[in-house]
Parts: sequence; C-alpha cells; structure tokens
Amino acid sequence: MSAGVGSTVWAGRCARAVRVVHASRLVVTAVALALGSIPVAAAAQQATVQGIVTAASTRSPLEGVLVVLEVGGEQAYGTYTDRNGFYQIGGIRPGTYSLRGRLIGYVQHAQELTFGPDERLTVSLRLDTDPVVLEGIVVSAIKGAAIRDQGRQVVTPADLRFVPVPAGAGDLATYLQTLPGVTTQGDRGGQVFVRGGTPSENLVLVDGIPIYQPFHILGFFSVFPEDLVSSVDFYAGGFGARYSGRTSSVLDVHMRDGNPNEIRAMVSASPFIVEGLAEGPAAGAEVVWLASVRRSLVEETSGALMGTTQPLTFESQLFKVTSTRRDDARCSALALRTSDRGRLDPHEKQSRVAWRNLLGGLRCVTQFESLPRLLEVNFSFTSSASEAVSRGSSKFSSNIWRAQHDVHTTSMIGTIPIYAGYHTYLEDMDYNLAELFGVQGTDDGIFGVSAYAEAALPIGSRIEARPGVVLTASPRPGVEPRLRASWEPWGRPSEKVQGAFGLYRQHAVGTSDMRDVSSVFVAWMGAPDNVPIEALHGMLGWQQTIGTGLRWSLEGYYKRLRDIPVPVWRGVAQFTTELGRADGDVYGADTRIEYTTQSFHGFVGYGYGWVQYQAAQAEFSTWFGEPVQSYHPPHDRRHQVNAVANWEIGGFEASARWQFGSGLPFTRPIGFDEAFDYTKNLHDVHAGLGTMRLLLEKPYTARLPMVHRLDLALERGFDLSVGRLLLQAGVVNAYDRRNMFYYDLFTGRRADQLPLAPYASVTLRPR
Repeated sequence: MSAGVGSTVWAGRCARAVRVVHASRLVVTAVALALGSIPVAAAAQQATVQGIVTAASTRSPLEGVLVVLEVGGEQAYGTYTDRNGFYQIGGIRPGTYSLRGRLIGYVQHAQELTFGPDERLTVSLRLDTDPVVLEGIVVSAIKGAAIRDQGRQVVTPADLRFVPVPAGAGDLATYLQTLPGVTTQGDRGGQVFVRGGTPSENLVLVDGIPIYQPFHILGFFSVFPEDLVSSVDFYAGGFGARYSGRTSSVLDVHMRDGNPNEIRAMVSASPFIVEGLAEGPAAGAEVVWLASVRRSLVEETSGALMGTTQPLTFESQLFKVTSTRRDDARCSALALRTSDRGRLDPHEKQSRVAWRNLLGGLRCVTQFESLPRLLEVNFSFTSSASEAVSRGSSKFSSNIWRAQHDVHTTSMIGTIPIYAGYHTYLEDMDYNLAELFGVQGTDDGIFGVSAYAEAALPIGSRIEARPGVVLTASPRPGVEPRLRASWEPWGRPSEKVQGAFGLYRQHAVGTSDMRDVSSVFVAWMGAPDNVPIEALHGMLGWQQTIGTGLRWSLEGYYKRLRDIPVPVWRGVAQFTTELGRADGDVYGADTRIEYTTQSFHGFVGYGYGWVQYQAAQAEFSTWFGEPVQSYHPPHDRRHQVNAVANWEIGGFEASARWQFGSGLPFTRPIGFDEAFDYTKNLHDVHAGLGTMRLLLEKPYTARLPMVHRLDLALERGFDLSVGRLLLQAGVVNAYDRRNMFYYDLFTGRRADQLPLAPYASVTLRPR
C-alpha cells in the first residue's frame, strides 16, 4: 500500500475515533460512577471479610476453596474462591465467628474473627498440602466433563491427562475434541467449531491476552499443553457479560506460574513432538519464571511410522514471569510465539498453508484492604499472520494485530457480588485476496470501547440469577443483555437446572472459502458495512451427581445467527468471488455420563447438532431458478460420540479414546466444461479446447462418509535419583480405519486422515 493511501486510511480512522470519543466517554463515565458507588453502598451494610487463598508450597492462587464463617460448628456464611483465589463474604452480623478454608488435598485452615458493625476485614489464607490425601487420587465433585456452572466448564491439567495424546503429556486441543458440540474437520488444520459457530467466532484468551489461532496444524496439539496450564474456563455458549466481541464460545486459559522453591526442568520426546520446560525462582524468590519450547517431529518421522510423509510442522515458545512477593497483589508478564506450516494433503505439492502468532501482555491482580473489591488490570498486544497457496497459482495473505487494555472488578453490595469492567482496543487488519474474494491490498481498522456489569442475585435459597449487560460505544453503539441462572429444585447442589440467554455481537470477522472442505485459511476483516455478526443464544440443561462417583448432564441449546459473511456462490468452482451475507439457525443437545473411582475415570458424551444457513444471492437464481437457498455449512456434524477411559493397574496407567462422527457436508460436482476467455485475445475454437472448468451442484447437498477411530496409550513411571522417568507406548487409529479428510473435486482424489500410527514417548520430570 502506498504512503498516500496509508495516510488516507489512518486519517479516516482518526476521524472515526474522534466521532466515537463522546459515546465512549458516556460508557466509561457510567461505569466509573457505578464502580465508585459500590464502596459507598457497601459501607452502609453490615460487616465484610475478603481475602486471597494461595497454596503454601507454590504461592499460586487456589480456585474452588470453600471459605465459611461458622458459629457453634454450624455454617452461617460461605462462598467459594474464584480463579484468582479471591473470596468475599458480605452482610455479616456483628459477632465472633470461626473462619475456615477447605479444599480437598489441603490442610483445613481455621481461625477466630470478631466483627464489629460495618467492619471490613481482609484475611488472606495459605493452605498447606495434605500429605495423607496425596497417597491416593482425589477427585473434586464440583469438576469434571459432566459438570458445568451456568455454562462454565472448568478444565484442569488432570483432565487433560486422561485423554491419550501422542506425546509425553496431555493437551487441551485433544481434550476439547472429546466434548459434545465441539467439532473438527479432521486431525489436521487447527480448526475448531463449537455448536455451529466458525473458528473465528471463538474467543480464546491466554492469561487475558486474545490469541487468533491457538491450535496447531496437527489436531492433537495446541499452545496449551498439560504442563503449562493452571486452569481453563470453557463456555460452549451462553457466556456472561465479562466476555464480548465473539458470538460462539469462550476458552479462557490461565497459564501456571513457575516454581518458587527451586530450579526444575522437564524434557519429553516422541515421534510427534519434542519439548522442554524450565522454571524456578529469581530475585530472592520474590519472582518466579517459567519457560517452554516445543517443536513437532511428525514431518521427519511419519514416513517410517505411517508409510507416507505428513508435511506438517509447528513450534512454539513461551516465557512467563510472576511477582510473588505479596499474596494480595500479583503481577505477571507473558510472551508467546507460535509458527505452523504444511500441506493438508500430502500429495498436493502445489498447495500449502502457514500461520504465526506473536503475543505479549501484563496482568496485575490486587485487593484493597480499605475497599471491598478485587481489581484485575490487563495490557496486551497480539498479532497473527497467515498465508495460503492454492494449487500453485493463487496466494492469499492476511495479517491482524490488536492492542488491548481491560479492567475487571469484583465488589459487593451487601451480600450481592457485583462484577464490572471495561475493554478498549485498537485492531488493524490487512489482507490480499485478489483471486479469493476479488479484493487486493485492503486495510481495515477497528477502535473499540465497551463496558459491562453483572450481578449474582440469590432468589430464595434455591435460585441464583446472574443478569448482565454489555454496553458498546464503538465501533458501533449497542446493548447486549445477558442472563444466566441456576435452580436447585430440591435444595441439593447435586441436582441442578441451569440456563442462559443472551445477545452477542462480533465486529471483526474471519472469512474463508468454505466450498473447499480442506480450506483452513482465514482472512480477518471488519464486518462489511460495519454491520456485525449477531447471535442470540438460549440454553437449558440438567445435571445430577449420584453417589460419590457418577455424574450425568443433559443440555439443549438454540442459536439464531444474523449477518454472517459468506462467499457469493458461483456454479463454477473458481476462487474469484465476492462476499455476501447469510442468516443461520443452530440447535442441538449434549449429554454426558461420567464415572470416577480412585483407580478409574471415564466418560461418554453424545452430541446432536443441526446447523443451517440461508442466503439470498443473484447467482442462485441464475443456476437454480430460486434467489434464496438454504444449506448446511461444512461444519454441520449431525451426530458425534466420544468415549474416554483411564485406568491405573499395577503401576501402569492405561488410557483409551474412541470417537465417532457422522459425515460432514460437501458440494457435489455436476461435471466439467471447456471455457474460452476472450477478454485478452481471440481463440481458435477449432484448434483449442479452452480451459476446463468444474461445475457444481447446489451447495452442500452431499455428505462425506462417517469417521471413527480408537486411540490407545499405556504408561509406566520409574523413580530415579534425577527425577521421575515416564515411558509411554501408544497407537493412533488402532484398527487402521480409513477416515476421509476431504475429496478433491478437481483431481478426483480423496485425502485421508492419519492411518495407524504407533508411537513411544520418554519424559523426565522433576520429583
């Protein structure tokens, strides 16, 4: 782009930014007034106690700790800590209480507290590990594949370990694929679809930093391996007001801090990936650091293991540093780089795809002793670049970066928790899609300002409602109401009805040519005509715990989608096209059954989904005689089953995963013709045959065959003087099922997913 054009673009953005300043000020002022009034309102209430609970051994915040105030051995008030380890109890009557903190696997904390009228106390706790509990496997009853808290599913590193992965540790990418409602197009490409949404409609956060492509080109792996993850919040839909800017799902990942006691290292190698990790204290143990490097080996080893070289390569590097001097104020900085490249079809040497991520951020969390409030502040920068070459003749590229600042607070008005905050960001996108969407060298920019508020309202003793709202000032003013609720019909937390309803909008959109089922190239751009994608979510579900080890859940959902950017249809299979719009409807249901004992963990999940788009385009009238067509997009998987089992048997750990998926839609060809282009020169129709063209049927009227696969792994650990050695042997696609990845309409050749692939891994961990 020339300097003159660039100046004009930036001048236009500056003018647009000036126009939204007034609206932005109104939103920020309203939030500031609301947040500023909370302490005043709280001061007129009864006593309050708050604090942060950490693990004594690692100084890391502990989530899910039950903190109660007891009188005479009976609970008078209680709450759970959030993912920052923060708890807050308000509306306390003056008197003397016993404060207790309980979490399975830790020694219970107990101390006496005396409250006067309107007194505010800050009491932070450090819990010691319980050595007796560590002798066996302890499973928390509030977590698991079948347990959700108003749409939020908590995923822990132990959960990732249950699913076999051809590496020395589990990975979040593989675990997510076992959940009903989560669909991929195959074992490569890095594309994840959640309940009818596209990959670009998923919000993924790493320590509060957005990342555009967190999944690697080989589908087993992501930037979230077991050894780096602290905890994960996953919402398949119906998420609360804290999250905005995406219309499908939220994956909020917190990476763990380094070890504060000593320098430790881990190394692991398998035919699929090699990785190393180091961590330790610095500056007199007031700072801890964590560093990780990973690189795939499948391109080098697949020829020997699978008979065909799989040209897929990825790598990542991560560094995190955290201040641990104070429990009530923690700051961390994180940097992450990833790189992926390869060919999805090993035999198509003229096509390739690649993408890169680079991101960094600073996150600080603190509580105030004088005010009943937790404050979280984030500053981040993230960028992504991708490119694709199609059949050696077309090269597309897309680049996007985002600078963001966001603030989140947790406060109380009496006994009611209030969550509020704001986001402001600048997003810049440039892309070259000359032969894909008829657009070349285009540059888009978005300046965004939004604020949110949400309350946790108890209605009696059995119902909790969480109403919330997102107010957007820029790039387009709007209001997004949200509501989540839970009901314990018999007053027992083991039996619960949950639901959610909300409106969601997305201004930055990712588009791809979905006629090619193998296409994973995504171009980011501003919503056409500044009209955002809009989604209305509705969810209702039931979950139940039976005894100590059996849990099951059932959830139904509906999504109404509006203004989805899609390619304008052409009956000729070519890549020169334009963007149009489509509306969509999504509905389905998920059910999960999970069973756990000290030596066994397993779950089975079934998902039914139905996705349909409807678009009005002139080309439809030309080819099919009707201007409006309804079709099922290529991620519409009707049926999906996953079964996972993990056993501990005589010092060995065995794991298995079986998956089944019904066929994905694709467009059938009608046939071929020969065409002459007379815009450049005259052709001799007697001497030449012209250019062969592939003619297509109505969109997505056929489906690929069903897919199913069994993965197995067996592991044994040995204690050595230098650490713990873990040896693993396993196999991907154990019964060598020939699963189709996609069918190349141009060449008439099918591309398959991975065949039977045996592997072994060696991992050395510190004790």
